[in-house]
Order: sequence, then C-alpha cells, then structure tokens
Amino acid sequence: MKKLNAPPFDIKDVRFLRSKLTDVPTAQNLWKRSDGKYGNFKKNVTTTMKAAQSKRCAYCGTRLFEERPHRDHIAPKSPHFRWTFWPTNLVLACYCCNVDCKGETDTVAVVAASYRRTTFTIVHPFLDDPADHLDFGVADNAILISPKNGSAKGAETIRLFNLMDPERAKERAKDVLFDEDVEHLHGLTRDMFLAAAEELRGGRVVMKT
Repeated sequence: MKKLNAPPFDIKDVRFLRSKLTDVPTAQNLWKRSDGKYGNFKKNVTTTMKAAQSKRCAYCGTRLFEERPHRDHIAPKSPHFRWTFWPTNLVLACYCCNVDCKGETDTVAVVAASYRRTTFTIVHPFLDDPADHLDFGVADNAILISPKNGSAKGAETIRLFNLMDPERAKERAKDVLFDEDVEHLHGLTRDMFLAAAEELRGGRVVMKT
C-alpha cells in the first residue's frame, strides 16, 4: 500500500453524477449502470487506478490479475451514498480484500462536511500515509505487518484485511525478493523496502522455492 494521489477526473462529470444521488437505493442502482457517463466513469476508474496502483490491490498489495478487478468504495455506498462517484473514495481491490474481508463494513469513524475532513477507521489510500500507521518486520520467511506506534488505524487495517494471515505474509516476502515495483507493497515505503530486501538477500532469511 502506498499513499495515492487524487485521480484526474473531469469535475463536471463528477458533479453531474453526484447531482443524481438522492438516497442509498438510487446510488446502488446508478452504480450498476454501464451506459453513458455512468459506464464511462467506471471504466475510467479501472483504467486510471490500474496505472496508479501498478495493478496491485490498494489494501494488501497483491497483484490484480483480473481484467476487470473489483472497484471498491472505501466508504460504502450504504450509508454514504453521496460519495458513490467521488474519485478519492474509489480504489481497485482484490477479491479477498473487497469481498471476503471488507464487504460492506463501514470504515467511516466521523462524518464531516467534506470527504477530505472525514475521519476513517482504516488507513485511507488517498488521505493517509501508510508509513505513519504500519510497520513491518522479517521473520519465518515472511514480512510481518504491525501497527506503528500503536496506531489504531494501522491495527484496524491489519485486522479488517487479515494482513497477518501467514500466506499473505509469505507472499509479501516473495514480492520483496522477486518484484521491483516496491512502492506498492503494503505498508512499505521505498527505503523500508530496500532495507527489508537487503536483509532477506543477505541470508538472514532463506526463501524456499
């Protein structure tokens, strides 16, 4: 996971789409549409965020192999229908994070007048720097993630997305050894990645292939 920049969408289109949102059922029905501005917006989300996320899940950092990965609403459409088409409320996520883990969980702690001022229970891909909330260590052929300085957001992110699952921890270690787009690994800045990679390649952790 890395801090993402606000995606470039036509503000006029966003305002048009938001103007149609009156309640939760309406938002859910409009999101299902694939015609006109609704379909174009969703296609743009997929195309734009694939590039921004380097085809990695915004939450766990694993590769997105699907042609059409899940578009996840960070703040769910119910009850937060007014953010259904808000660009910084949308990321691409793997099936495990979007369906098995997050589902319809409400990640909003305190609703504010604007999206940017709203408080979330998890590390927000656009509003938070993961390095402020997540730390990691290397042990037992795995990269282990933990809350940084007791961060409540970090702890909830780890819990909600099951980031300490043994298989996910081992997958992160494989990424460190064999992948190069390091800025997209969950909870790792580039400098932190390089330190982990150096430790792994130095022989202190031996990967079995």
